[in-house]
Amino acid sequence: MRLLLIEGAPYSGKSTIAQHVALRCTTPGTTARWFHEREPDHPVFRFSHLNELLRFAPDQLEEALMTGWRALAPIPRLDVLVLDGTLVNLTIGLMVAMELPENRIRRVFGDIVEVLQPFEPTLVQLTYPDVDQWLRTVSAQRGAHWIHVMHTLLAQTPFARAHAATSDALSPDAAPPGTPARSPEMGLLRAFYARLMGLMSDLPELWLGQHVDVAVQDEDWPRVRQDVMAVLGYPRVTPTAISLRALMGCAGQFRGLHTRRDVTVTTDGQALFLQHQDHVVSPLIHTGDGQSHLVEGYPSIVTFDADRSAQSPRFQMRSTLHNDRLVTDTFCRVTAS
Repeated sequence: MRLLLIEGAPYSGKSTIAQHVALRCTTPGTTARWFHEREPDHPVFRFSHLNELLRFAPDQLEEALMTGWRALAPIPRLDVLVLDGTLVNLTIGLMVAMELPENRIRRVFGDIVEVLQPFEPTLVQLTYPDVDQWLRTVSAQRGAHWIHVMHTLLAQTPFARAHAATSDALSPDAAPPGTPARSPEMGLLRAFYARLMGLMSDLPELWLGQHVDVAVQDEDWPRVRQDVMAVLGYPRVTPTAISLRALMGCAGQFRGLHTRRDVTVTTDGQALFLQHQDHVVSPLIHTGDGQSHLVEGYPSIVTFDADRSAQSPRFQMRSTLHNDRLVTDTFCRVTAS
């Protein structure tokens, strides 16, 4: 089993690219599986245990992290395993949050590298030119709620206590519009990710497998995906064309039979998009298998009925990651009264 690790700061596109890589790796005779970092059956890391891990002493944390990586084993009938955010974002990020010194972090990273050697690992890193550019981008895209959630999580860590005096020293140019330049929330996030991104630059010198470093600029995700695929040796693939009639047959307003959740399916004439009640839009990726689509960046599949008549179209969403938007339910078109 070959192992691909896709790493990067939040909003670097790591989950979306990991999903696309797994799709590209799945060919006749080859099976691939991507695990989102928050999936409950993740083969290395249990995201639900994050708060528990943050209460561990350094030695306990190191042992818990190494236990997870040592438990990684070949999955039956799986040729390529794709993980995103597991090695750097979560493993190294936890050690940074616990204010572990760099020599200990490097030692644990080196131990993990040795554990991974039997899997012929490839490390793909998606990097921003600088932390201030990243902070402006992620804050603008994910908004005040994301900033608050991340700050709340970090505020209970030794890193926050150690950097309380300096975490508000944020450059005015780094703050997104409408955010106080010296906000303690923004300052703490900047201090944390500045250290994590610095380690992301230094730690690959200990890496023993293939290493791919791709710069993220101007949120040009198609270009980033093409760069990653090219380095990994996958040729450019033209997406399967879907007729406009078929796309329009899937579009409309829908309501979940069990959750009563409302969603809207839209199209730009080339692909489908899932618009949620909070106006967040998720692109749908056609899998090439009938009427099945993947929700981009998430372990969720949307399957439209083969009969997409204007009278009674519906679709099923199946998700292994439940959040405010992604559920498992059957959605029926809402007809005008």
